Amino acid sequence: MEKTSSPAAVSLKNILVATDFSETSKAALLYALSLVRHYDATLYLVHVVRPDPLRRGNGETVRAAVDEAWREGQRLTTDLLVSGHLRGISHKLLVRQGEIWEGMAPLVQENNIDLIVVGTRGRTGLAKVLLGSVAERIFRRATCPVLTVGPKSPGPSAQEPGIRRILYATDFTPQSLHAFGHALSLAQHYQAHLILLHVVHELTADATPQKGRALDDAKKRLRDLVPADTGLSFEPEFVVGFGTPGTRILDVAAEKVPELIVLGVTHPPNAARGGRRWTTASEVIVQAICPVLTVRGGAE
Repeated sequence: MEKTSSPAAVSLKNILVATDFSETSKAALLYALSLVRHYDATLYLVHVVRPDPLRRGNGETVRAAVDEAWREGQRLTTDLLVSGHLRGISHKLLVRQGEIWEGMAPLVQENNIDLIVVGTRGRTGLAKVLLGSVAERIFRRATCPVLTVGPKSPGPSAQEPGIRRILYATDFTPQSLHAFGHALSLAQHYQAHLILLHVVHELTADATPQKGRALDDAKKRLRDLVPADTGLSFEPEFVVGFGTPGTRILDVAAEKVPELIVLGVTHPPNAARGGRRWTTASEVIVQAICPVLTVRGGAE
């Protein structure tokens, strides 16, 4: 198959980071700051005041919560300015009220946001619940890519993200192929080593001849994704294997130690799949040792 031309470069001019002003959201903020500085982008620091189910009708309580959020946000931006993290960076503090995605969605549209950065907290059990209710709701609905910083991601430097290796996993569906352009563009921008992965569904034990062909075919399809004129400093690496997608992606990530994993995702899972929320993307984000960039590529 003839190589395709390089996808258009990804532009990151407006980056939104969702924060609750806690220490646990600091890792996501630092990743956002590193990208903002690297791309000379504008930072939108957003906090959404969620309704208190015990005091829904109390307008005074809501106003007090919003006022306190503004004060917290101003303290945070002041601290970031004093520390030098915001020096020379165009930034805006925005506070809204409501459910997190519903409060955030209009801001994404109004400010032409190119990337949303969110964090997760806690260990496996808590993070799973948090992803199901907040982070996955965001990356399933956002029209722009979402960078999720999971609980096992290391803390970056706010000055330089240092992306040297990018792991891109695909099942060759349209939505996962849509994410390849982002993986390649980021690899070009950072001159990073790009690793392409496909997980082949396990075949029966008596299908040994077919297994070899399946792996060869998968590797060829991966190679065909990469245009001839990548402009990369390193030859892309192609990895194929049998197994469960989430587990295999995490195993390869543990072996290759990327600074970023890129996945394609769809609109929220449909009723045909029982509305399940604990998906491959959720599994990878919670367990990954680095941030995960999810790119929504259409409905299932």
